Amino acid sequence: MVMKYEPLATALRKLNETDGKDKDALHQYNEHIESYKSFNWCSSWDGNKYDIVFYGVSGYTGYLMMEYLKRVALKRNPEPFTFAFAGRTPERVRELRDREFAGTMWEDTPILQMSYDDPFSVIDLVKSARVIINVAGPYMLTQGELMIDACVSMGVHYCDISGEVPWTRRLVPLHKYAMENGSFILPSSAAAGGFPDLGTFLMAKKMREDYGEDLRKVVCYCSGGGAMAGSSGGTLKTRAAMAAGGDETRKMMGDPYALGGFVSDRDRNGIKYCNIEFGTGQVATKVRAEDLDANMSKISEDKKLGLWRGPNVYSYFDTRIVRRSNMLLADLGN
Repeated sequence: MVMKYEPLATALRKLNETDGKDKDALHQYNEHIESYKSFNWCSSWDGNKYDIVFYGVSGYTGYLMMEYLKRVALKRNPEPFTFAFAGRTPERVRELRDREFAGTMWEDTPILQMSYDDPFSVIDLVKSARVIINVAGPYMLTQGELMIDACVSMGVHYCDISGEVPWTRRLVPLHKYAMENGSFILPSSAAAGGFPDLGTFLMAKKMREDYGEDLRKVVCYCSGGGAMAGSSGGTLKTRAAMAAGGDETRKMMGDPYALGGFVSDRDRNGIKYCNIEFGTGQVATKVRAEDLDANMSKISEDKKLGLWRGPNVYSYFDTRIVRRSNMLLADLGN
């Protein structure tokens, strides 16, 4: 990227040739490096900054999001906020905006263009936002790290509605840099992952405040469906993408601790159980039986609540998100 900014590349080359002794080159380098870090050298940003930029809003999820904005958020939110819509094809976003907001005070909501094929448009979009909500999936088939990397660099917060373990795994290396720059990167901030994660956190908080105890186990139930329930086209594309990921991807998705948060099985004295591989002697701590995915793949009876339960397709994703949050809360010292 440095080589695309010729003044900085020239100053850096002169500094290297003179071992840093060329004062003019050093002055030029210091001047241009600031512009490089702020992305001003490659940005055509118009200077307008919005509280929230919604990206990928031309599809079905974008329609639902606009409906929620119009019917709920914009009416009930105690504080006004500014926002813009964005997508790869502005015409499609504009068509949906005009249909949903015609005749309202938001009918001229700004529309921004961004494509991962054009890194400079990614920079302009991130500069335009304080928070980006990305609803353009399947995420594992996009170059979404470009947007998130820019968010981290510029201190912009990011969330999406993914339900994809491979996608979340790709974001883990950015965790350290996001902490250093004060950016919140929140994949899976929706029904998949988000609801069980938030519910578990609130229950654990309540137990700690009222009884001074930590939760040992959480069971989350989802009620809904019926003959009319189904999956959107985007959800079906996501499932197809994960199914086509190959053996390595499927093996990773089958790991209950794919996103971290491993808790080993222990005996009554607190000693960890281990598995020893025959022939190699390789030792691995044993996974607790209660954490195995097999527990969520069958119809069974909850004897405590006196009800029968069946599998939920998102259980295998939800549990991994909750385990990662449990790990992060422990690592960050509350």
